Amino acid sequence: MKRKDYIDWLRNLAILFLFPFHTARIFNDNPEFYVKGPVNTLSSALVNISSFWFMPLLFLLAGMSSYYALRKRSARSYAKERYLRLFIPFLFGCLVIVPPQAYYAMRFHNGYGGSYADFLGPYFTDFSHWTVLTGISPAHLWFILFLFLISIAALPLMLTVVRNRYTPTWLDKPVLALAPAAGLALLSFLPEIGGENIFVYAGYVLLGFLIATDDSIIEALEGNRRVFLCVAVPGAIGILIERFTIGSQANPLSAAWHYPVCWATLLAVLGYGKRYLDRRSAFMDYFSRAAFPVYILHQTYLIVIAYYVLQTDVHGAVAFPAIMVPGCCLSIATYEIVRRTPGLRIMFGLRAPRRPSRPLSTGPREQHGAHPPRPGTTTRPRP
Repeated sequence: MKRKDYIDWLRNLAILFLFPFHTARIFNDNPEFYVKGPVNTLSSALVNISSFWFMPLLFLLAGMSSYYALRKRSARSYAKERYLRLFIPFLFGCLVIVPPQAYYAMRFHNGYGGSYADFLGPYFTDFSHWTVLTGISPAHLWFILFLFLISIAALPLMLTVVRNRYTPTWLDKPVLALAPAAGLALLSFLPEIGGENIFVYAGYVLLGFLIATDDSIIEALEGNRRVFLCVAVPGAIGILIERFTIGSQANPLSAAWHYPVCWATLLAVLGYGKRYLDRRSAFMDYFSRAAFPVYILHQTYLIVIAYYVLQTDVHGAVAFPAIMVPGCCLSIATYEIVRRTPGLRIMFGLRAPRRPSRPLSTGPREQHGAHPPRPGTTTRPRP
């Protein structure tokens, strides 16, 4: 199968977008974050205009990738890969990468003065709340946990689709392609876990899986990209106005138009991605390998850097890049260390590096072009 370069582009751009997004979380109008700076309207707008579709895009792309993975792997191999590349990094991240975020949150919000070692004991034994300030939490790694659980739970259904070669041809038509939004809205009323709805995200994974079953579907999305954009843009503006005026709403009426807007946005992103990003790039080839470790690392670096930047007189337009740029550089630099360290590679979900193939020649005659000995014969050294 030809590699779908636009999927890599969209996934990598989404991971890179985490740096401005989570930096904006430090300065937006929502007080619930690990460290908080002065509220900035542009940061609030950035978070509000992207938060409703951003994580769904990552789950949708993961579903598309799952289809291509199951086309060339057995169910057992797929489940093993999910365990090694998702669950192991999740556990490692919760034990090593996430705790500094809570430590600096305690220092920033509660004036905690103890050492990091003193902090770890209460942190790992407090299961009262999964919040940024009290007790153990997966922080941003909830995405990895959800993706692992969804991948395993949905495996029988995905295998059925592959074996029966089912293709939802109705997704070719723009009106019908928008219909899954109704199902996503209904799923949103199921119970949440830690403030996130795993059932909705499972819906995005399965929809991405179905979209990937036939190239004609993504080609149709590409052809109808302007239709989806015409639905997404005014809808996103409406959501932005809602959040800046009456605040984000959670009721059947808001769900009835939030999810169609989100779904239209994702379809537009896929269509434009297929149209303009389906090509190779040296940087994207590099970052495709770095993306997952960078995701695991990025928020911890941003929070630690922000804690110290906010202690200074640097504010506003200077503070934002002073947090974001070093956070990005340190994440990529740490990836360079991780990929060169076998034990750390496993903890960050990286595959073992490919070993270079060695030539089969051994003797001097063969090196000079002489024919190798025939099977069943032996060679004797000359006296």
